Amino acid sequence: MRQVLLLLCLLLTACDQAAPPIVVNKDVTMNPLSNTDVTLAFVCKYEVIPEPSADTDKLFKYGRWLQVNNQLKKDDMVDVEIERLYRIASSNNHYKANINLQNGAIRGQFNLTSTERLHLSMQLINAHVATGYYFIAIYLENGSAGLKKDPEMALRYYRKAADDGNPQAQSYVADKLAEVSLAKEIVEEMYYCASKQGDANAARTLGYTLKNRKMYQNALEVFQLGVLAGDETSAGKLSNIFIGPEPTDSLNFMNQQKDPERSKRYKAIWKMLSDYSYAHPTVPEINDIVPLPPAPLPAWDGKLKWLEDRKANIPPTKPSEALIEKLAKDKQLNPETGRPLPTSPDFDKSASVNLLCKTGEPCPKSGYWQIAWLPREGLSQNAIIAFREGDIMPTDRVEICRSRPWPLSDKLFHQDQHVDWRLVGEV
Repeated sequence: MRQVLLLLCLLLTACDQAAPPIVVNKDVTMNPLSNTDVTLAFVCKYEVIPEPSADTDKLFKYGRWLQVNNQLKKDDMVDVEIERLYRIASSNNHYKANINLQNGAIRGQFNLTSTERLHLSMQLINAHVATGYYFIAIYLENGSAGLKKDPEMALRYYRKAADDGNPQAQSYVADKLAEVSLAKEIVEEMYYCASKQGDANAARTLGYTLKNRKMYQNALEVFQLGVLAGDETSAGKLSNIFIGPEPTDSLNFMNQQKDPERSKRYKAIWKMLSDYSYAHPTVPEINDIVPLPPAPLPAWDGKLKWLEDRKANIPPTKPSEALIEKLAKDKQLNPETGRPLPTSPDFDKSASVNLLCKTGEPCPKSGYWQIAWLPREGLSQNAIIAFREGDIMPTDRVEICRSRPWPLSDKLFHQDQHVDWRLVGEV
């Protein structure tokens, strides 16, 4: 019963106006989206991601090219460079870089703190990018990114993301409602909306639903969307459909005329999608290769654009270090890592491990360090300083003022003191 009540949250159209924030842990507050419109309606909306500047797009495209070429090698040092480029680009309002950065962190490829994940998600939300709500929903569902686990609020965020156009959220909400046979019309509308935006799961699931209801033409169109999105199952299904199965073949029969050439083309596409499934291939030109009947088949040389581009592997223009440094400086980031500098309002001292080191000892970890305790006497600079692993930790220069009887003036001098240093942030 509780599961059904929670899923009913998905039937409420989330509205974030005038909803006060609630505390989800001692440091973080999130809008509860409790001011909801009690309606079962769903209006298909496509996600809109603002266009980036040309300079930030150079960083993103080169980082994405590195990421594609590191899918099998999994070189950690390459991941560090990709993270650097994505961090700097996302800080300069490149929202696809933001999304890739968070997706990579969820997979364990990049290192983001809880504070950074929330900050990136809010950056998306403030830019009206629905994926921001989708990430918050994931974090609430799993109790991660510093948020307390809250399944009910997570569902509200999934529904808000779906209403604002995120295809993954639309597919997720539809899956959850379908599990308990709620609002079948909304389920199909969400699946179709997500399918049109390239969500392979939605297209595959809706295709089978329509086929089982003998809505064959609709099912064909949705399976075609699945192939476009890179779903190998949809391609395999269409290949089998055009072999000419008998009506008794309930698995493959969809009342289509036998067409060996169509079947052959879909099978070739299926093989490519299957062989490269780890790389998430797509077939955007599917209607130019195998248009749905009654359209005739055009000539085809057997080539697929995604595969040809992958084989050519032409790198985009590599951004210069001068450009990277400029974009980093504009946002008070370390150009070597893309992380916030101590002068940045986004610098997070709580992100570091509890690590101490004394004057004269080698630095155990590269990062930003600060003296652990202020001196009992005098004034310390208390500066945050970057040290590399192996550097010898210095003394702290303390300014001391000693009062002297009149007519002598107070004596001001400096003293180097041995201190404990603490790690306050990653470089």
